[in-house]
Parts: sequence; structure tokens; C-alpha cells
Amino acid sequence: MTRRIVLLLAFLALLVVPVPAASAGGFAATEVDPIPEIQPGTVYTIGYWVLGLGSEPVRDEAFGDTALRFSGNGQKLEFTGTKLAEPSHYATSIVLPAGVWEVEALQSYYGTYEIGTLTVPGGLTLSPPEYQPMRMAGQLDPWGAIKPPGHPWGTPFRRSTADVPVVKAATVPEPEPLIWPYAFGGFVLAGGLVLLLRSRPKRHEPDQEKQQAAFVIGGR
Repeated sequence: MTRRIVLLLAFLALLVVPVPAASAGGFAATEVDPIPEIQPGTVYTIGYWVLGLGSEPVRDEAFGDTALRFSGNGQKLEFTGTKLAEPSHYATSIVLPAGVWEVEALQSYYGTYEIGTLTVPGGLTLSPPEYQPMRMAGQLDPWGAIKPPGHPWGTPFRRSTADVPVVKAATVPEPEPLIWPYAFGGFVLAGGLVLLLRSRPKRHEPDQEKQQAAFVIGGR
């Protein structure tokens, strides 16, 4: 019984553990930004995009280093990419001797992808794509103004908010209510009342007047 449980758990583990793609592409493609004519012994910076399903940015945190590999003249030269600001966008600097070079992208666990043939001096001839890019209709565009060179791939992305220029309207602050005129007016009114009360003569009550008269007569 225990042996059966162990075999069942091992089988389930095989179903859920991802297996690195050993074949070319592995459902990912690399697109190279436009490059100039390459001269031997000259340093160039090349941008490229690693795209899941041929059209989607790779956002997996487990995705590792990428590189461009140039094979020719009995040599294999690899130039590691550096991640740029855009999703799945990389760049690397290359320098090559004269010759004909097969260009591949190293795509971490997605394996290698054949880009084309580079003639030095000369330019890059792209290989036919291994498969058509796949994407669901209505997906949001993950890029702004800077996109992969093959964008869009048939089915357009839904417009992203990154493409819409944000114009912030100038806010006019509301004027604060003036308090000092009211305070000044209240102060003047209070002062006037105090002066009025002080200048008003005192009135004697009738009983007090009679008492004062009797006191005068009795004193006589």
C-alpha cells in the first residue's frame, strides 16, 4: 500500500513540475530590433525581445539570463543581455570578426531560438518564424510607445493606458474666506457697547430716593 502511494505522488509531481524546454524555441521567440550594417571589429549595441508564445512579455521571476550566440568560423561567441525598462526587452554589445555567423537567442529555460544569419561586413537575414504568434483577442497592450518590431501580430492588442497621453488639468485653488473683516467688525461693535454702557448715567430706584430723603429730614 505504501509503495502505491509513493508511486502516485511521484506521478503527480511529474505533472506539476515544469520541464525545461530542450527543443528550439520552446514556445518563446526572440525578435531583434533593427540593426545597422555590421563591420568587423566594431562594437555595436543590439536590442532584442524575448516573447512568450511569440507575442507576450515574459514576466516569470524564475526567468534567467538571456544572450545572443554567434556561431561561425569554427567559433561560438555569446554576448549576455541586460534587461531594459520595457517588459522582455534586452540589449547587449557585440563585436565580431569578418565572416558568416548563425545567430541564436539563448532564452533561459525556453531553450534556444534561431534568429537568422549575419554576414560581416553586411546585415542580418532573418530565418522564417518557427510558428505563428499566439494571442487571445482583446488583451491589453503591455507596452507603451516602445514595442517589439513585429507588433502587432495579426490580432491587435486592446489599447493600453500607457499609449494615452495624460494631461493634468490645472487646478485653481478656491479662495479662502476673508475672516479679518468679520473679526474687526466684531471688535469695533464690542468696543462701542462698552463705551455706551460706561457713559450711561445710573438710575436710582424710588425706594432708594425715599430712604435718602428721610435720612436728610431726620438728620435735621
